[in-house]
Amino acid sequence: MADYIKPVIFRLGNQQFGVDINLVQSIEREINIVRVPNAMKYISGIVNLRGEVIPAFSLRKKFGTDDNVGVIGEDSTVIVNIPGVVKLALEVDEVLEIGDIDAQSIVQMPALAKTVDTEYLDRVANVNGQLVILLDVEKLLTQSEAESVKKFTEDMNDNDGGAANV
Repeated sequence: MADYIKPVIFRLGNQQFGVDINLVQSIEREINIVRVPNAMKYISGIVNLRGEVIPAFSLRKKFGTDDNVGVIGEDSTVIVNIPGVVKLALEVDEVLEIGDIDAQSIVQMPALAKTVDTEYLDRVANVNGQLVILLDVEKLLTQSEAESVKKFTEDMNDNDGGAANV
């Protein structure tokens, strides 16, 4: 019997990415992102998810693809829970599917593509002839970024009124 992994596969521009379903809390459509001026580089704002303030994380900024040229689809937000760190609302163009990917169709990210700045690029899967980059969301933030985001989130959720005021 073959081993499978189950990622949430989404589109960002013309590229497909996947994140481990076990780290995904929910998939939200039409969620309001409140922009936060002068926030950390990849934090584009905050969202109020059922009374909890969660930072909105711009994968476009992280990946250096700020444009949405040729983007057509339903904007979605994938809420991921990074164990022991923080929840993030990943801004994506469109959630495509929750897939079952045969482990034999997955290879490690080529060494040329991995640097200190791209440690979050984990593996590559061939899904129906399309390459899907599997992300290690636990490495999206550096340790200092994760600590800053965690403190920011705790401060926002501890304030009187919490997310009810967002």
